Amino acid sequence: MRELTASPRSWAFTLLLALGAILLLRVAVMLASGAGLYMDEAQYWDWSRQLAWGYWSKPPGIAALIAASTALAGDGVLGVRLLSMVCWLLAAGVLGWLAWDMAGRDVAGRRAGLWAALLLTGTPASGILGMSATTDAPLMLSWATCMALSWRALRTPAGASPLPYWLLAGALLGLGMLSKYTMAALGASWAVLFLMHWRRHGLGMVMAGLVALAVFSPNLFWNASHGWPTLGHTAEITVAAATPASGKLASVAQFLAGQLLLLGPVGVTVGVLLWRRRTMAVELAQAHEPRHVNPLSFALIFALPLLLVALAQSINARANMNWTAPALLGLCLWLGLLASQRLGLKALWWSALLGVALPAALSLASLSPQVRTQAQQGSPHLDLWARMRGWDSTMASLLPTVARHAPLPVAVSERGLLVQARYAWRGQGLTVAAWPGEGRPRHHFDQFEPLWQPGQRPEAVLVLTENEPTPAMRQVFAHWQRLDEAQWGRLHLQLWRASATP
Repeated sequence: MRELTASPRSWAFTLLLALGAILLLRVAVMLASGAGLYMDEAQYWDWSRQLAWGYWSKPPGIAALIAASTALAGDGVLGVRLLSMVCWLLAAGVLGWLAWDMAGRDVAGRRAGLWAALLLTGTPASGILGMSATTDAPLMLSWATCMALSWRALRTPAGASPLPYWLLAGALLGLGMLSKYTMAALGASWAVLFLMHWRRHGLGMVMAGLVALAVFSPNLFWNASHGWPTLGHTAEITVAAATPASGKLASVAQFLAGQLLLLGPVGVTVGVLLWRRRTMAVELAQAHEPRHVNPLSFALIFALPLLLVALAQSINARANMNWTAPALLGLCLWLGLLASQRLGLKALWWSALLGVALPAALSLASLSPQVRTQAQQGSPHLDLWARMRGWDSTMASLLPTVARHAPLPVAVSERGLLVQARYAWRGQGLTVAAWPGEGRPRHHFDQFEPLWQPGQRPEAVLVLTENEPTPAMRQVFAHWQRLDEAQWGRLHLQLWRASATP
């Protein structure tokens, strides 16, 4: 195994080969699952057909990424997810390069690079989220690249200007914010670096912040012109959704458990092994120039501030586990730098193998007939893809009835059902839009794509529902006729014709 880190060329080849093999494995596992898209993925795909500078609940990055991905590989499940899957592995590659650069660009650096990159790919966050199209994919790549550029700026030799690195880092910060607002938390890491290095890097970091604001500004203008929907939605789920005092301790405990789950059994085990060998010398912590930031400290600077912000959020309101996914970059970098000194290559490859194999095994467990049956009967706990199943078959079952009643438009009241219908019936020339809600919009389609405006209600529509139409919906039209229904496990869809006259 030692020859794999014997030269920069063999190291780079080994890293690229490992990441390529992981990508092929994930593609194979994802396709073998037979699952469709999750409702958020279907929504992002729908947005990708009409690119804009913003959407109701997210900035535009994921829609642009899916537009590029489907242009490359088609509108199928793989086409929607492909570039998101690549982003996770590119982030691991950037992290590996950063660890190599930090640890000296020699044999020790090459070992550190492999450790950092493979530790990240071995996390459940990468292994599970890395097989789907989420806003975390471009966020992780932007965060990793920002870290690498920040490090190179801090390591700029005396007499050379670090400004180009800071300007590029600012552009990546802006692009990351166009993918997910969590990217703004990187500003807390930069604030720590600013306090430490403001004399030489203060101007560059201020300029980087201005560049980031300029790159992000189109989304701000879009929000301002549409009543601030994205920022308002983000505030709702982070600030306004306060946790009762009696539930705060449970919320914090749930958050901490979630972070251990994100890091995964391999990362936690490596951390425990490193703790047990903590008395060994740590050259990285000692062999750095006084004017430069310590590599281990740098890694934690890009992890701990985000974790602390999310911990505070968990005290105020529920914090979703994946909100802190970028902190894994700093943690895996820190663990990789230490593991390269204290653990051997054998431990590296076992860690990588287990980290990649465990999520794949969990996913493939869904191929078991028993697990499939349990998922259909309402116990989907062992099937990672449970919430993505059944949509294609039920929509295909209803399509002939919808086609017979064309050109009547289809009204759908629920966001998830709407986007799944649009995705399943793509290319059929059907009009599928939101049943207009009352009062404040609940989602993107309520605000921007209702089937009709007040006073412009059509005489007749098709209505797609889960189970029965609500009493409020029945009051809008006088006559209702159930045309068809389809069921897959707990998913029960009904198609109705609603009209003002019989």
